[in-house]
Amino acid sequence: MRTRNTTGRAVASAAAVLAVVLGSSGMANAASPTVSSHSASSAHESPAATGATLTDASITFFTLDDNKDHDTLLTVQVLDRSSRVAASATGFFGEFKDGSTHPVPLKLRPGFTWDALQGGHLRLNIQPHGDDTWKFGYELDLSFSDNDFAPTVESRLSLSEDNKTLLDALQF
Repeated sequence: MRTRNTTGRAVASAAAVLAVVLGSSGMANAASPTVSSHSASSAHESPAATGATLTDASITFFTLDDNKDHDTLLTVQVLDRSSRVAASATGFFGEFKDGSTHPVPLKLRPGFTWDALQGGHLRLNIQPHGDDTWKFGYELDLSFSDNDFAPTVESRLSLSEDNKTLLDALQF
């Protein structure tokens, strides 16, 4: 378990996780790219957060009742508010079977701060070989140099050959 600084972003992150547990997320619709309904807010920025740099990023996928095929290419990108890639991973990662959990470490690009990630997004893209519908949730964990972290959580999303890209606001 990580230790959190007592900051506004930790409180906002805890509220976001609670909202997911209580089931406030909805299915992504068929438009491409899909933008999730939750939004990031920097109203609780603390002086300790200013200038903190991104030190680690990972995402864990929770496949629901429709798998990701082994030959579907998955791209994960954490974007700052200017749409620059702060962290990413691309690969097939094998089949994500129904009911399975798959952690994916993300490669960081240096120099991204908490401030720059305010208003940023997570972009997920699949490139299926033929037909593939994947129903899933995820937890994106971003760690910062001030020992704080910010999870972005969604519990029920879907990507398919007709809806390949999801753009989801980072939660702070």
